[in-house]
Amino acid sequence: MRTTIDIATLAGSPVNEDRAGAAGELAWVIDGATDVIEAPLTHASTDASWLAETLDLALKTMARSLPDDLAELPLVLAEHARQEFELATLRTPAGRHEHPSATGVIVRIREGSLSFVSIGDCSLLVAGSEGVARIGVDAHDAGDPWVADAIRAFRAQRPDAPAAAARADLWPKLRAGRAAMNTPAGYGVFSITQTPSQFVRSGARELAPGAHVLLASDGLMRLVDVFGRYTIEELVDAVIARGVAELTREVRALEQEDGECIAFPRAKRHDDASGLLIRLED
Repeated sequence: MRTTIDIATLAGSPVNEDRAGAAGELAWVIDGATDVIEAPLTHASTDASWLAETLDLALKTMARSLPDDLAELPLVLAEHARQEFELATLRTPAGRHEHPSATGVIVRIREGSLSFVSIGDCSLLVAGSEGVARIGVDAHDAGDPWVADAIRAFRAQRPDAPAAAARADLWPKLRAGRAAMNTPAGYGVFSITQTPSQFVRSGARELAPGAHVLLASDGLMRLVDVFGRYTIEELVDAVIARGVAELTREVRALEQEDGECIAFPRAKRHDDASGLLIRLED
């Protein structure tokens, strides 16, 4: 079975903190989490972009020498990122909240079988004869609903405040939350520390010729989870028909229309949007 791939990533700011790539049997989307410190700890423009790039390069290098069980991959990547961070850092992090972090989904397609591992809120959509399955993130958690709730609560108190004020109010909550990354009572990410096993999602499924697999960062999934423009089935159809790049531009246009984040509350006006579509053909 032959596979073809369509990849696109569109930056939401001057620095793109997403990466999408493929090598050998592997494909992935990595979404760096926005820094919550004033200045990066690495020489990169942001630590989020540094980590996304580090993971992207590591996956390209490791593509042909991976563990049989992809569930072991986050541990390998965490140790690699830790070693690279020690070489790249300008100072010691003040605490876990300063560690660079990212979410991501990684798949391997081999002889008509799909195996995957994911951490965080990137999505894996598998479309076959039985419909579209969303893997890797719970639909109830997608789109950062707690962020929307926090912004709505702020606007209830200050309805005329600009979007920048709402984001400034949210900032301490984001910063405090980062201290819980990769702790059993917190949440899981790709980072320089090991991800607790309960936050690592992995599995496998068979794929038939004609199946499509879409990997998407939460920025692209805003079309479903934030703006409600598509269902997951409609999104896959749109990507197949129009290409990934066109859908990244569509989400950017919707963000522009709601520039003050009022109709669709969100932490960032524009987010990096990335997708990778795999077609399985005879």
